[in-house]
Amino acid sequence: MKFSILKTKRVTFIILLVITLTGGFLRFYNLNWDEGHFFHPDERNIALAVTRIHFFNELNPQFFAYGSFPIYLYRGVGELLKFIDNNTDWIYDWGYINLIGRYISALVSTISILLIYRVGKLLFNRNTGLIASLLLAFCPFLIQLAHFSITESLLIFWLLLIGLLTANIFRKPNKLTNYLILGLVGGLALSTKVAAISFALVPVSVFPFTKIKNTIIRFLLALLIAGFVFGCTSPFIYLDKTKFLESMNYENGVVTGRLRVPYTMQFENSVNYLFQIHNLFWQIGPIMIISLIGMFLLVCYLIKRRLVSPLPLFIFSLTYFAYVGSWYAKFIRYMAPIIPELILIASFTLIFIRQKNKVLGNFLIIFFALVNIFWAVAFFNIYLIPSTRITASEWIYQNIPEKSKILQEHWDDGLPIPLKNDSPAKYNIEQLTIYEPDNEQKIDYYCNKLATADYIVISSRRLYGTLMYLPKKYPITAKFYQLLFSGKLGYLQIKQISSYPGVFGIIINDDSSEETFQVYDHPIVLVFKNEFHLSSPQIYQLLKND
Repeated sequence: MKFSILKTKRVTFIILLVITLTGGFLRFYNLNWDEGHFFHPDERNIALAVTRIHFFNELNPQFFAYGSFPIYLYRGVGELLKFIDNNTDWIYDWGYINLIGRYISALVSTISILLIYRVGKLLFNRNTGLIASLLLAFCPFLIQLAHFSITESLLIFWLLLIGLLTANIFRKPNKLTNYLILGLVGGLALSTKVAAISFALVPVSVFPFTKIKNTIIRFLLALLIAGFVFGCTSPFIYLDKTKFLESMNYENGVVTGRLRVPYTMQFENSVNYLFQIHNLFWQIGPIMIISLIGMFLLVCYLIKRRLVSPLPLFIFSLTYFAYVGSWYAKFIRYMAPIIPELILIASFTLIFIRQKNKVLGNFLIIFFALVNIFWAVAFFNIYLIPSTRITASEWIYQNIPEKSKILQEHWDDGLPIPLKNDSPAKYNIEQLTIYEPDNEQKIDYYCNKLATADYIVISSRRLYGTLMYLPKKYPITAKFYQLLFSGKLGYLQIKQISSYPGVFGIIINDDSSEETFQVYDHPIVLVFKNEFHLSSPQIYQLLKND
């Protein structure tokens, strides 16, 4: 019997090691995929904040959309690397700072594979933990997040730690160490992003199921520690309170729709909850089907078995989805914290089915494991080739004559980007301020720009993918795009550069995903050439006519 247990542990260890190493490879491979051009706006903002920090003379990041802990962490690692190789680029060059953040993001995302195994084992059983680790390792969205220097990978890491500590509190409610570590982790999570205050719902959900007399003091101690850690790692939330409150007011206005800004217009006609569920299929793959089925199955299972330890994470995920899903802004990164819970629910469901029907259960486990591995590898392949914006820039330098007039879209990354031997300065580049209100002056503006330009370069679907479907708000602009794509404005599409997820010749078109899933690392780039050179009056007639 003892030999059998040891053998089982050894096999589990080997499987988990293979899963973790494979998931780590998918996360760490080609972190400099954009060759230092950092196309993610949040990466740029964080990197700029890091350059403002000078230990210990200047600690105010002057940026509060995210917490201060990642900023201090990236700066601290940069200072260490500067000390090792005497290279100041680690703390001043945005490309280097982003690489630091991406390595940290990939590292904590890899460790999260081990954490979800442990959580799944404690809440359910070893097999559930193993399947959860496999599904998390091959989660397309987490592979993508690991390739960006943003906070979501850290947030998932903190949440899984909180879930693990909460599970331990269920088992040993009087063990003080769990509460002390919980306070530390909670404070760091809150300092990573203020929205992590929602994570408190996980340990708080323990209250109804434990003897409060034995735990209330310990939870209060954890709360005090969290507050202390948060204050130490985010001091300027208090010292620069005015700017922090201004930032929070702005961010709240954006997510609730009180403030309408160009980069949230894509959500104008979206349906709460259905939009997020649709995109969760892109984020975690077809296993989302099992997650949805499993939610109802899990509730019945918990009631029948009177099992309460999985409830905190389950309550958190439902509450979080209900609240965040009601927001006007529906960026898919907002749903990142519930992805581990969905994966745990799916894993529990597959094991539950296997216990009832071994043949069916084994088939479903193998089928969904292979399908999710396929989807993850297909998505990972976009990092095996240069970014489409880099490829498009190379093509532009090789095929568009110098001094040509190129129109770019405002509010998007302009192309071509600077490359080693080429610069956009060789062209006459102007921006189309497309988000400006549609009126008679806008028609004249389009006419003057289009009549005198040689090329139009569209670097992603960010604008046309939204404004074409807002004809009431942007009737002229919607028509502009329709005419442009049909060739009626005299411009013909001469090049399209795309990099859809794919493997074995099977391409997955992700155009229907929320735009940020595509436009940062594998956008579609379109190049139009002015072949017929319509006059300004001719263009006016086309835009004006119904």
